[in-house]
Amino acid sequence: MSETTRRRFLAATAGVTLSAGLVASPAVAQSKGQSDETDLSSWFDDVEGVTEIVDARGQPSVDVTVGAQGKGGAFAFDPAAVRVDPETTVVWTRTGDGGTHNVVAKDGSFESEYYESSGETFETTLDTDGVVRYACAPHETMGMNGALVVGDTVASLGGSDPTRTTDAADTPTTPTETFDGWLSNTDNYHELVDRRGESEVVVEVGTQGNGGQYAFDPPAVHVDPGTTVIWEWVGDLTYDVADPELGYHSEQVAGRGHRFAVKFDGHGLSTYDCTEYGGQGMRGVIVVGSGPTKRLSPLGYTVVGGGALLFGGPLAYGVREHFRNVTTSVG
Repeated sequence: MSETTRRRFLAATAGVTLSAGLVASPAVAQSKGQSDETDLSSWFDDVEGVTEIVDARGQPSVDVTVGAQGKGGAFAFDPAAVRVDPETTVVWTRTGDGGTHNVVAKDGSFESEYYESSGETFETTLDTDGVVRYACAPHETMGMNGALVVGDTVASLGGSDPTRTTDAADTPTTPTETFDGWLSNTDNYHELVDRRGESEVVVEVGTQGNGGQYAFDPPAVHVDPGTTVIWEWVGDLTYDVADPELGYHSEQVAGRGHRFAVKFDGHGLSTYDCTEYGGQGMRGVIVVGSGPTKRLSPLGYTVVGGGALLFGGPLAYGVREHFRNVTTSVG
């Protein structure tokens, strides 16, 4: 069911590009499955292609790839689930794809730095039997999770079946909400990702999708008022981020690690794209607070830049009204 909503938007004059060194590291999202249960099915529920716990016992060291293909881009560990002997050295090696990754244990036993370059490594040695769940902090909500099963600890990927496989129920369905068709041709859009509760949210620019490095990831995000959205370049082409109706527009530039940030406030909706590849499906949506409503609803955004992230009030505001259609799902 479609309904036209009329809203007022408060907009700052422009967003400001941030250098890589000025952006704080994303907060670790609330984890799932932090208990010591040996059933890992819930931990790997959002992880593609994990059909077994790879048995690497008998090896003095085990390599795990960081930034392997998964979730429509380079957002996976390979192997994601591996069994090792106590005292085995586990080495994580970056592919250089998928933007910034790290490795952080959910029990706090180890945590790497944030890495971007190919070949960078992090290693640890676990000396007692048990199960350690770990994730890439910036991409845990996407399902970039892994697990180490140490020694003879009994663990499985679902009930008594140690080789849980993906069935038809796990296959993403076509979303019924496309925001008046804005995301209808965006092939990596499967759902509105809920990132409420986080003060900063990272959206990657130039991930795999729409026939190449032509995607934002995640393409649709729900945030709280006051959240800063940071777009980070991970692809090899020239990109920008623009919402002409709201009036913010990044530089059009190539270069991994480039960042552009906007702090949103109020309640409303921003539909943006990459001006060069938007027609190919490189589009995104930010839903702020309660989002589109039947009444006039203010949505502000603040320039974020300078010597540090600015979390104060708007630097400059202009006011204008416009119309935008949105498609809403009715259950």
